[in-house]
Amino acid sequence: MATAPRRVAGVLLALLLPLLYVVTAAGSAQAADGFKYWNYFHVQGAKYAFAQTGPADFTPKDGTVEAYRYGLSSTAAGLPPRTDATTYTFDDLCQDSKAKAGEKRVGVLLDYGTAADAASGETPPDPRGACAVVPTAANGQQVLDEVTDLRVQGGLVCGIDGYPAKGCSITVKNPPAQQTEQSVDFTLPASAADTRAASSTDDDGGVSWPLVGVAAAVVVLGGGALLLARRNRSA
Repeated sequence: MATAPRRVAGVLLALLLPLLYVVTAAGSAQAADGFKYWNYFHVQGAKYAFAQTGPADFTPKDGTVEAYRYGLSSTAAGLPPRTDATTYTFDDLCQDSKAKAGEKRVGVLLDYGTAADAASGETPPDPRGACAVVPTAANGQQVLDEVTDLRVQGGLVCGIDGYPAKGCSITVKNPPAQQTEQSVDFTLPASAADTRAASSTDDDGGVSWPLVGVAAAVVVLGGGALLLARRNRSA
């Protein structure tokens, strides 16, 4: 009597195995896909944390930094900007911006990606940093919209400053493995960039030219005084 149930079980297993193979294969194919899109990050603990929601569903706090990178991503960690999360701090980005009562300041890093990820005929803009001064309750999308020309579709960030010009997310079958990338410089707001450059010169132990000018003036004045004293003695 136990033979019949075993036969039924065998038939069911024979039917399920091909189905299991199809599901597994489909899952593997999906895992191999990559996507070109605007990757979204929060800077947390001096590291990039890949956002688990879109910017419209996240409210950044005052004094934080948000980061975006366009490019091909095929991992759950996303594709981070081409600079360390500690290189451009909130102070670097927002030192010249002031917030009034009911407002907050949020730093924004924008990496438009590489020419290899650009659509035909398009050139990615240079990476830059910005500071958004927005109402305290502003979400990430509103922060981004404050400092960029933003194009969204269905709650997704599709274009920043006109890049890319169209589309939202491009599926790439069997993408190449992600390579280690070299860091790039980000353009900062003008006054912040000047301050950063001055600080870098001081840190490098370079010559302080204003101080040299003062020293030269002292030498000239001292020489003049000495010459005048000699003339007085001669008279």
